[in-house]
Amino acid sequence: MSLFRYFCPAGTALKRYALLIGWSFWLAVLPVGAFTLTAQVTDGGGRIAALPHGIDCAPYCTIETSAKAMAHLFAIPDKGYRLQGWEGGCADTLGPLCTLKVMGNSTVVARFVKAPTSQKPAKVLLLLHGEGVKHTVWNEFVKQRFNNRCPVIYGGVVLGDDAFDPDNKVYCYRIAFGYYDMLNLSMTGHNPPKPPSSTRLGYEVRAAVLGVLDRHPNASLTLVGQARGAVAAQAFLQTDCEERKHIVGLLALEQNAPNNTPALTGLLRTASASPRHTATLTLKATPEEDAQLSAALAQLNQSWWLGR
Repeated sequence: MSLFRYFCPAGTALKRYALLIGWSFWLAVLPVGAFTLTAQVTDGGGRIAALPHGIDCAPYCTIETSAKAMAHLFAIPDKGYRLQGWEGGCADTLGPLCTLKVMGNSTVVARFVKAPTSQKPAKVLLLLHGEGVKHTVWNEFVKQRFNNRCPVIYGGVVLGDDAFDPDNKVYCYRIAFGYYDMLNLSMTGHNPPKPPSSTRLGYEVRAAVLGVLDRHPNASLTLVGQARGAVAAQAFLQTDCEERKHIVGLLALEQNAPNNTPALTGLLRTASASPRHTATLTLKATPEEDAQLSAALAQLNQSWWLGR
C-alpha cells in the first residue's frame, strides 16, 4: 500500500526551522523504496489536486509515495484563469490530467495564466460511450443534431474545434475513453485484459469536464452515458470536486433495461457542504435513436435542452 505524507510551506522563519528539523527526522525514517513527489504551482492562478488522497497543492506540497505507485494529478484553475501547461515530470502532458508512475524523487509544476475576460454562459452536451465501444457509436446522433461535428476529448484534451447546435444553442463533446489503457501500455509494454475501474473512468470524466471548462468557464453540462459510460459519470458525480457544480443532469442509456423501467428513476444526491441534486434519467435506448434521446433530454431538463 502506498505511503502518503503532505507538507505545506511554512510562513515564518521559526516555522521553517521547525519544518527543517522535522524534515530531517522524516528522511531518517523514510521507508526503503519510498519516494517524494513535489507538486508546485508557478505564479498562482490555480492548484494541483492529488488523487486518491484528495489533497490540494497550492502553491506547493510534497507527497510521499511507494516506489512505482501511480500518482493522479489534476490541474485546477482558479476562476478567471486557465491551465497553460505542465512542467517537470508532467511536461509531456497536454491536458489537465497527469498520471505518472513514481520511479524516484521528482517534481511536477503546473502553470496557469489569466483567461479571456469574455466568459459567456454556454450549454454543453457531453457524450460517454459504454465499455468496449468506440466513441463513434454517437455518430448518428451527432449527424442529426450537430451537423456531423462533435469533437472528441481524450485525457482532458479537446481534439478539434467546437461544434454547436444552433436550434438548441448547445455545444457537443464526446469522450474517448482509454487514457489509462494507453498509459499502462506505454509504461509496461503490454496491456493486461482487465476492464478499467469506475474510479479511473470517473477521473477521465472529470478531466473531460475540465477540458470543456477550459474553453467555456461558465458552462453548464448534461452528461449522456451509455452502459459503463453512465457508471463513469456517476463515479464522477459522487465526488465532492468543484467542477461537479457545473453538471445539471445525467441521462443514462440502458439497452437491457426492462420495459417497465420508470422513465425518471430518481435524483442522485452528491456530497457537498450544501447538498444539491443532479437529475438522473434512465432510458432504454441506443445512441442512434435521435428522437428518443432528444425527448428524454427535454424531460430531464426542458428549460436547458429546449431553452433558447
